[in-house]
Amino acid sequence: MKKLKVFPAIFLVLLSIAHLHAQEPTFQDFLDQFPKATLPYTFDAVELQDQIETRPTAKIKRLGWEFYQFLPELERSAQFSSKPVHPEPVAVFQTDEFYAVLYNVARGLTRGTKTYSISVFEKDGAYVGTHFVAGVNAEYLTVATIDEQLKASVLEYQISWENEFRYNGAPNNKVSNLILKDTQTLELTAPGNPDPIEWTARMTPEQVEMSADIAKMK
Repeated sequence: MKKLKVFPAIFLVLLSIAHLHAQEPTFQDFLDQFPKATLPYTFDAVELQDQIETRPTAKIKRLGWEFYQFLPELERSAQFSSKPVHPEPVAVFQTDEFYAVLYNVARGLTRGTKTYSISVFEKDGAYVGTHFVAGVNAEYLTVATIDEQLKASVLEYQISWENEFRYNGAPNNKVSNLILKDTQTLELTAPGNPDPIEWTARMTPEQVEMSADIAKMK
């Protein structure tokens, strides 16, 4: 009689395990979190400037935590900041060979700032790499155009304010000028890192390659 009770218990355990595995999100589930978009794709400098001037309070749509596993660079990036990361899905692009997802790496509760990264995957879901491509904070505004070959032409501007931002902040303040500081062309299908360009520039090619290798192993 005891043996008869054991078999249903084992069956229920196996059924629970199978159910848990069935709930694991697929790569396609991950892609479905992002609105579809076409290439070329260009960031709007005026829109980013408005973000830092007005600091809107609208809540962003956050990527579900169960999909973080598809963005291995999030964990590495988090090592450089104590603020929690809340990725905001922005767009997904498809080419003949790759998928690319664009997202805003929202940190903490800092209003107005944007940090856009793009992660590229092979068609089978194999991770290729991640690059910072656009964003804005009180000091810099970065925009990019991403073409059909997944190359990003990036422009970085230093922001000048009508009143010194350090002492006056954004309320009742305006951006008076954008001064071009740097231009870059990024191969988004090559290993990269998701942090702002000025941080990337301080890394050696060996460090960038090592970062990408570590992310691929996770």
